Amino acid sequence: MSKRLLPRLKTSAKSSQSDSRIRNLAFSIVQILQSHETNPNWPQSLEEISLNDEDLAPIITRIPDPDTALSFFSWVRRRSFTGSPDIFAYSALLQVLSKCRRFPDIEFVLEIMKNEEKAPTCEALSALLASYSTSGLEDKAMNVYSLMRTQGEGFPSVAGCNPFLQLLVKSQRFDVAREVYDEMLKRDGGADTYSTCIMVKGLCVEGRMDEAKKLIEDRWGIGCIPNVVFYNTLIDGYCKSGDIRKGYFLFREMEFNGFLPTLLSYGALINGLCKKHNFEKVKKILAQMEAQGLHPNVQIYNTLVDAWCKIGSLVEAKAIFRRMIGSDCQPDIVTYNTLISGLSRNGKIRDAEHFLRESIRRGLVPNALSYTPLIHRYCVDGEVGLASNLILEMMEKGHKPDLVTFGALVHGLVVRGEVHEALVIREKIMERGMLPDACIYNVLISGLCKKGLLRSAKKLLAEMLDHNILPDEFVYATLMDGFIRNGNLDEAKKIFDFLKEKGIRPGVVCYNAMIKGYCIFGMMSDAILCLHRMRVDGLCPDKFTYTTVMDGFVKFNDLDGALRIFGDMVKCRCKPNVVTYTALINGFCKSGNFDRAERIFEEMPSCGLTPNVVTYSILIGSFCRENILDRAVAYFEEMLLRKCIPNKCTYHYLVNGLSNGASVIASNEKYDLQQNDGPMVLGIFKSMISDGWDHKTAAYNTIILCLCKYQMVEKGIELKNEMVLKGCAPDSLTFLFLLHGICEEGRSNDWRNILSCNFPRNELEIAFKYAKLLDVYLNQGMSSEASLIVQSLLDQGVLLDISAG
Repeated sequence: MSKRLLPRLKTSAKSSQSDSRIRNLAFSIVQILQSHETNPNWPQSLEEISLNDEDLAPIITRIPDPDTALSFFSWVRRRSFTGSPDIFAYSALLQVLSKCRRFPDIEFVLEIMKNEEKAPTCEALSALLASYSTSGLEDKAMNVYSLMRTQGEGFPSVAGCNPFLQLLVKSQRFDVAREVYDEMLKRDGGADTYSTCIMVKGLCVEGRMDEAKKLIEDRWGIGCIPNVVFYNTLIDGYCKSGDIRKGYFLFREMEFNGFLPTLLSYGALINGLCKKHNFEKVKKILAQMEAQGLHPNVQIYNTLVDAWCKIGSLVEAKAIFRRMIGSDCQPDIVTYNTLISGLSRNGKIRDAEHFLRESIRRGLVPNALSYTPLIHRYCVDGEVGLASNLILEMMEKGHKPDLVTFGALVHGLVVRGEVHEALVIREKIMERGMLPDACIYNVLISGLCKKGLLRSAKKLLAEMLDHNILPDEFVYATLMDGFIRNGNLDEAKKIFDFLKEKGIRPGVVCYNAMIKGYCIFGMMSDAILCLHRMRVDGLCPDKFTYTTVMDGFVKFNDLDGALRIFGDMVKCRCKPNVVTYTALINGFCKSGNFDRAERIFEEMPSCGLTPNVVTYSILIGSFCRENILDRAVAYFEEMLLRKCIPNKCTYHYLVNGLSNGASVIASNEKYDLQQNDGPMVLGIFKSMISDGWDHKTAAYNTIILCLCKYQMVEKGIELKNEMVLKGCAPDSLTFLFLLHGICEEGRSNDWRNILSCNFPRNELEIAFKYAKLLDVYLNQGMSSEASLIVQSLLDQGVLLDISAG
């Protein structure tokens, strides 16, 4: 046997005997201490155990229960025949207490050590650092780390540093985390793969992807990524930051380097692709995944359901849900919450509640996120009672409604115009010991301003300040806008000045509210001055700013001023929007420059903009005022063709334009139906005028004909009802045009459930005459279903009553 090996074997045997002795001592001490209630002589029993000072630390280390360890340590300190425990005994106790996170006891022991001028060992401080970090006690963890670094107490072990790194990354203190990590790398065994993974994950969360990849390359060499965990972390990071191309490249590189992609790899890629709405690529990835024998888990299914819900494709979302069930992957409450939220947002409230009930039947526990979207939707739909029932149900199931839930209820009520009821909810919130947040106050203030209750709105602002709830600029802007809408510009200026007095820098939203006020009151010089002050304050005017000023100049007939602002907007590379172009079109229409207005209108699609109902209504109204009715009707038909829904202003312009221009149309030969070269709709209108129709009734009928021609029958029925309110009685042509639209939608068998009327035969004959005209111009002369129905009514002599329709 080697002469060098023999002493080592003897030492090892001696160490083993020592460990056995300590283990037996620890066991005996624990037995004695745990029997103290039944054994009054336990102190004497401990005295009988032969202990040395060197035994204390290893014995304490082997006592896992902190209470027992503390009892033993207290007994040791009270012994009269020994001195105070040494730093190793204290440190061993700190390690036991750290494992169990007994922080008050830790503080007590540290205080005793400080009084006795004893410092914990490096091992004890490392254990403390890990315990504080794992519990999220950042300040205490930082103090321990600083103590070790500044007072020369050594450097924490990797087991102590890793939780500390995690805490720093979670708190987004990346610079400090990087310093700790770099210091770990300098020491032997001071950083492991897990340490690097923590840093890489943190950088990925921050979107600092290139830095994260460089960190790996600096550690292991360029092009070398040590394992699948790092690949997954980087792929996930790139995809979440929107760089799908790099994420996919790493995915392929991982396969090339012999690492098999996991569900996490596929899930990260699918999540990124879903955010880009690249569903075709998602399908390919899913097929590839399943070809490798991997099946989507609940997280991947949840990602897919969420992606389809976010773009409003609820049919696809439900299909994914059914596929999930069919593949034996059980949905969790997140799956149901996602569907409930998507369906509620899109007005499918009954379906949303069905999924809530189904989640309960499956044994899942709904939470606030399950109920809140439903509560909000019911309130928006005016079903406040049902919303209240859901809140009660929530509470019965042990879920305390939070500010988000109550906020949904408040918002829903305000949307319905029930501001006083929303204020009652605010009182209930406060009775429960909660304070409404800035969002709830903003909604309430907005609702009060819309109702003209400005004094109450101002009181709410004061209440916010009293409760130290800092209003955001939207609260101030909402209140300013409320005063401006109610004609009180001075009060709005006071609020704007109040912000500066309080040292609050007004943002773009507040400046826009003030500029809007000046423009409404025709104070264009003040509006321009406010625009300059905005720039001096370092703020960039946005589309709303420029458009508001342009609109102000247009309303006060200063087209040159509007064009100057438009030029300034383009120069500052602020892209005009639909409202901007609409303001310009309005300006040129008011100045009578219709050619320029139409050219600007035609430019909009090339800028990626779609004219809205206001754009069309301005053109229609302007042409109607000038009796250029063929252009007005042409724009009306174009808006219907593009499925742009008319509003009351559009109808008002057309009814007045056609009624007032009836004589012009009647005298113009190009509107004769026989000429076949003018607008067919105006030809029908002229024919009605010639047949003695009331001009306003004829105008309404003409508009209804247009609506039905472009498959907007429901809007036609709404306008028929509006006719009645305006004192115009629907007649046989109203009936015919609506019947024509119903038939064109393929609902000819159902017309009796929609229209019922009572006309004498002569009026039905007139309707039949116009039905044949429609056949000529809309049906190549062939008999339409509408004309066949009118013919059958004449043949049967049936009397109809449209007034009941």
